[in-house]
Amino acid sequence: MIKSNKKNKKLKYIFILILIICQSCNLGTIRYQQFEGSHLELSYEESKHVLLLHPKVSFNPDTIRSILKTYDLAYELAANISGREPEPSPMKIDRLPVAIVPSTCGSGCGRLGRKGIEITEEKFKRIYNQFVQHGDYDHLFFYELGRNFWFYEPSDIKLQEMDDIRTGFAVFFRDLLLYELKIKVAPINGKPYSEYMVDKNERWKKMKPEWLQSNKPNEFEILRGKYFPNGSVFWSALWWERYQMYGNNSIQKMLQYLQQYPPKSESEWLKLFTENC
Repeated sequence: MIKSNKKNKKLKYIFILILIICQSCNLGTIRYQQFEGSHLELSYEESKHVLLLHPKVSFNPDTIRSILKTYDLAYELAANISGREPEPSPMKIDRLPVAIVPSTCGSGCGRLGRKGIEITEEKFKRIYNQFVQHGDYDHLFFYELGRNFWFYEPSDIKLQEMDDIRTGFAVFFRDLLLYELKIKVAPINGKPYSEYMVDKNERWKKMKPEWLQSNKPNEFEILRGKYFPNGSVFWSALWWERYQMYGNNSIQKMLQYLQQYPPKSESEWLKLFTENC
């Protein structure tokens, strides 16, 4: 009887030890549901506004903290300019989840009007290495953040023609955040970021007088195709001109107005930008 009790006691301790080991294996991980539905067990790092979810790889903690600190500043500025924050993510947490995943809808993917960004593992390695080697920030997070802060269309309208307008806003919002925070930016599409911005502005300066002087109904599409084959870059140029002409306060007022009275078509968006030209 005594031997049996000792044996049971020993088995009890072994069981507890195994339980502790198993639980410790899951410490510091979160079960994350990807945008496309599958689940991943990811490690995480927290900052004031961001929850970075990533595979179990060794990142330098100080480097990650530096990156997240800048992401926090961008989030705070975005919320201040917009006058509001995006809707919570499906994870139902206050922080913005930024998940590093094997694949998503592109090198990065951001929810519209709602917290949530996914970045591929391959892209995040480049983001991380670019920062370590050169101190440069990749533009991707700031662009996807612009998608999270998109609140400017009626909830019952999801027109295909809005795709370029939504994307153009995200491009502009990225440019605004990077400019206001004076962030050192990595090259974009193989071109230095400053050259990219100059090129975009020059194309708009060439298109604008031709467009405003034209009386032909179809001239807009022709000119946009000539100067801006990528339609979203055109819309970002319209936003950027408004920002350069009237400043940050004007953008804040415009965004607050648009949340109450969002345009319902491309023609209404064009009128919004051209009525004061």
